[in-house]
Amino acid sequence: MTRRSDGRLGLPVSGIVAAILVSAGVLLWMFVSRGLLIVAGVGAFGPGILRELGVLKDQDEFQREAARRAGYHAYLVGGLAAIVVLSAIEWGGGAIDESAEWIRLIVVVLWLTWLSSMLLGFWGARTTAFRVLATFGAFWAVFVIASAISEASIPSSGAELVEALTGALMGTLVVAPFFVLAWTAQRWPRPTGLALLGISVLFLFLFGGRSQLQVSTVALTNTLLAGPLIVCGLALLLDWGSQEFEEESP
Repeated sequence: MTRRSDGRLGLPVSGIVAAILVSAGVLLWMFVSRGLLIVAGVGAFGPGILRELGVLKDQDEFQREAARRAGYHAYLVGGLAAIVVLSAIEWGGGAIDESAEWIRLIVVVLWLTWLSSMLLGFWGARTTAFRVLATFGAFWAVFVIASAISEASIPSSGAELVEALTGALMGTLVVAPFFVLAWTAQRWPRPTGLALLGISVLFLFLFGGRSQLQVSTVALTNTLLAGPLIVCGLALLLDWGSQEFEEESP
């Protein structure tokens, strides 16, 4: 992170490059080849490795301390997640027959924990929630637009036109709440935090109820979709409490 003239922290070039690599790696993994997930790995872990080697020097003392604290948080949560997964499998009398999926789950937990701790340490709850929700909305918008383009055809009847408009409206209903909540996060943090936790429960219910999917797939999907929303929701609730205390204190 770099400090701008107005005192706020902005994203450095290394952070922008890392974000591009992570996004590209995920898209390549989804649509081209699963082996290309390594591109996301380079973006997620490469900058940190270069900093520890002394090659990349883009952080001051405060930023390095925040990064190391985030790493410790990732170690704690990721380690606990690994133990819980292994214990659940053993207690269930099963075996790790979906090893690649479970490994991806642990890596995602580690990285999301590190990223969440870093962002909250630099930007605080409200700005982090705003940017995370705006990013969520942008990703959903890309998928909605891509789906609409892939299914696009010139309506030959009124019924097909109504169906196309209904599909576009449903896509908007999926995307719009993220941008609305991004806006409310900085103005009404506590209600927004509660709403995010409610949406997270909805995601867990919708994707956790698909019994035909493998358990590892359900766990990975829920972590990716609900994990950041739960973190932002809890952070906003805590931020609201501290702000209210400060305002009421003499």
